[in-house]
Amino acid sequence: MTSYVSRKLGIYNAEQFKEAFSEAAASSMYIFISRISPWPDEASPPAIVKSIQVTDYDVWRDMIALKRIQSADVLFAVPRYTWTNGKKYREYNISNENLFNTPASANTFYVINNANNVYKCLFNNKGATSTVMPSGTGTSVLVTADGYHWKYMYTVDSGTANKFLTADWIPVKIITTDDGSAQFDVQQAAVEGTINVIDVVTGGNNYITNSGTVGAVSNSTVIVLAAGASGTDDTYNKSGLYISSGLGSGQVREIVNYVGSTKSATIKTAFGVSPNTSSTYLVSPLVKITGDGSGAIAYSNVSSGAINYINMISVGSEYTTANITITANSGSSATAIAFIAPPGGHGSNALYELNANNIILSVDTIGSVSNTFPVVNDFRVFGILRDPVLSANDAIATATSIDQTTRLTLSSVTGDGLFTFDETIRGNNSEASGKLVYFSNTNSSNTAGHVYLTDAYANGSFTSGEIVTGLSSSITGSISSIAGRPLKAGFGDVLYIKNHTAIERDDDQTETIKLIVKF
Repeated sequence: MTSYVSRKLGIYNAEQFKEAFSEAAASSMYIFISRISPWPDEASPPAIVKSIQVTDYDVWRDMIALKRIQSADVLFAVPRYTWTNGKKYREYNISNENLFNTPASANTFYVINNANNVYKCLFNNKGATSTVMPSGTGTSVLVTADGYHWKYMYTVDSGTANKFLTADWIPVKIITTDDGSAQFDVQQAAVEGTINVIDVVTGGNNYITNSGTVGAVSNSTVIVLAAGASGTDDTYNKSGLYISSGLGSGQVREIVNYVGSTKSATIKTAFGVSPNTSSTYLVSPLVKITGDGSGAIAYSNVSSGAINYINMISVGSEYTTANITITANSGSSATAIAFIAPPGGHGSNALYELNANNIILSVDTIGSVSNTFPVVNDFRVFGILRDPVLSANDAIATATSIDQTTRLTLSSVTGDGLFTFDETIRGNNSEASGKLVYFSNTNSSNTAGHVYLTDAYANGSFTSGEIVTGLSSSITGSISSIAGRPLKAGFGDVLYIKNHTAIERDDDQTETIKLIVKF
């Protein structure tokens, strides 16, 4: 017995997660910062210990502040692959079960160029390296001089790039209303079930070809080929006659009879528009496309007796399966496969076409964030918290930002009031303790102010009126009042944690916290 979990489950989960940040969602999602204490090795943060103790309890003790994540702070994302000269890119073949499995060589099927345009590779010119960067934002398939076929998907606009684009990730979004963008045009122009590429698997051998200008048109089904055509009867039977230019161009018909002495080729079905003696033609092995769609038409090119390319005349529509048969009176063994567009057509849905099963969050913390974030200390851990609960009334928090420290209002502060950052502040009677985030004096002599604590193991045990002491600075003060942490520890889901090197904060500074959540 075998089973398969579709990649779309990852995208679905990413969509549901992103929806949780919308204004209409029932959830409250926050970015939190924590841990002022140094790592054992400050240059190398340790790996996350994935225990319940750490993720559901310890993270709360170190928590300093939170900022609510808005829907505008969240987008889908895919790994970034910048177009590079000399690299071979993978064709977008929906029959390739490894299409989305990116090897270390980064042989991917999509790229971003220097204008932040994103493209899918539809054809890589039989495994050639790419030497011409794709450019342009049209709805048609782009063919570059190196033989690659690219499909423009969308452009990462400057605002989105500034907020979400990184060295490792490309943001992805779907346009639901006409915003005048090229992406919306591409989505609207997408056609279900097209065959944009027929890839030659084996070229075969001993195929013949002929090209030239039409010698004469006997009637709508009999065409006289050029003088250089074969003089042997039936040579071109079962081959295709393609009108390459002039009147009737773009049509291909099967040759059912050929008379060598007169160079006359009889075709199976009359031309819709008959060519004339100014039209040029190509005789080559006939490409037959059968499947559940319609309208796909192609012709072949032959080099040294082998088929080297199959060119699309019309891409058709509504195909979900297609078989390619190659016929000719001479030659054999050529095989080819059709690359059918994904559901909706190329460019219709960047999320599914690029497999955007990741979410990127980008949240700015500007200065004190309305006096809730400290600006005179650092932090080393950040993460995502869902539905934190208020200590006061057990309601889910909805504030834009939250100061999650324990605040002690002190009087009679000794010395110069310069407590040491990160030192332990302990109650002389209660022995409750916490780590000092910062001290905010309320008079010029520093004899009164507020102590903000984290890692407060018993923050409810400090008692009003008791003396507290800084264990490193030896500074003391008398507690006038106590404001416990506004969020109830352990109530709310910690969804993501990241250990980081120390991030210094400043009143004039903005940090942009970017997180990638993979599904």
